[in-house]
Amino acid sequence: MKIAICGAHGVGKTTLSRILSEKLNLPILPDIVVDAFRLGFEINENTPIETQLWLTGKQLENEKVNTVFVADKCIFDYFVYADVLGMDSEVVSVVQKVALRNGNYDHIFYIRPEFAIEDDGVRSTNPEFQKWVQDRYERFLKEWEFKYTILTGSVENRVNEAMKAMGR
Repeated sequence: MKIAICGAHGVGKTTLSRILSEKLNLPILPDIVVDAFRLGFEINENTPIETQLWLTGKQLENEKVNTVFVADKCIFDYFVYADVLGMDSEVVSVVQKVALRNGNYDHIFYIRPEFAIEDDGVRSTNPEFQKWVQDRYERFLKEWEFKYTILTGSVENRVNEAMKAMGR
């Protein structure tokens, strides 16, 4: 089973991913943005093309190597962010193609921003930027007619909604 947790930064994807991973006994694909930051890549509203391409490739590798998982981030994220960041149209097009060709998930769970962004020292805390990402993410999922479940409320409620959507 391949489960994608999607949404803008700071919405609780990591928390939900960890809980679902444990409940379903599935490996979790880590948030590689944290790895990129630790390696010295710039992560924020000024993320350069090189970083975005590295992130896309690394996510693709993680999703290809693992046949079952809960993804803290999914391949869609890298298209959405490249587009929101206004990267070169050729880069955006390539990242979109990679996302569309490889975003084959059994379940897609989408989380909208409901709470203030916690400053983890890695990601932007700008709520306006988060809103741009949210809006583009929702348009992307609808444009390509992906079947997804929106999760809302407390962590417990999100977990319960996800489990119910999976028939568990």
